[in-house]
Amino acid sequence: MSQLLTNYHDQLENAKMPAGKKKVLQTALTLFANNGFHATTTAKIAKQAGVSEGTIYKYFKSKDDLLTSLLQPILLEIKDNFFSRLDSTANLKELIHFMVTDRIAFISVNFDFIRLLMQEFLTNQPAGKYYEKFFNGNTGVLTRVQQLQKQYPEINQSLTTVQIIRSIVGPVMTYILQINLFHVPSDSNDVALIEHQILSNLTKI
Repeated sequence: MSQLLTNYHDQLENAKMPAGKKKVLQTALTLFANNGFHATTTAKIAKQAGVSEGTIYKYFKSKDDLLTSLLQPILLEIKDNFFSRLDSTANLKELIHFMVTDRIAFISVNFDFIRLLMQEFLTNQPAGKYYEKFFNGNTGVLTRVQQLQKQYPEINQSLTTVQIIRSIVGPVMTYILQINLFHVPSDSNDVALIEHQILSNLTKI
């Protein structure tokens, strides 16, 4: 199990909620991550959690609602924790270095959970609602990136927020998929090249 999921299991263990609800959340989190959302039935969750299916529907309207209850707090924690650590960077080059190395390490360690997120986003049409608070609002990713663009004027100010995100996420995710999904070996200078590529994409006019 990934470090992220292990940490969230620990948070659930200490959370103040009915024991049945806690068991359902902990079990569902493990089964969704290991087997995928669609392959995990509420019957399987109930059996492994040692509760009845009625207990699941006592606390959650549907399996989708159960997934939302798991994903939203995890996504918000990922976002807030990451952006809170960007203030320590002194310049744009240092910012990009932190973003690239931090996210490569994070996604590599938590690849099973990240894969679950991507699978649900691609195969579950209503999945966009899981990500609404992650992207939108005063503390959402879009607003945070807009703030970074103002903080670092060397970023091409004609770029849209989505273009900035794409310029950063694209090279990082391609590298992660290369290593973790396709198992294509990397070169020792790959990370430095990714940082240079992102810096170039963000600053060229």
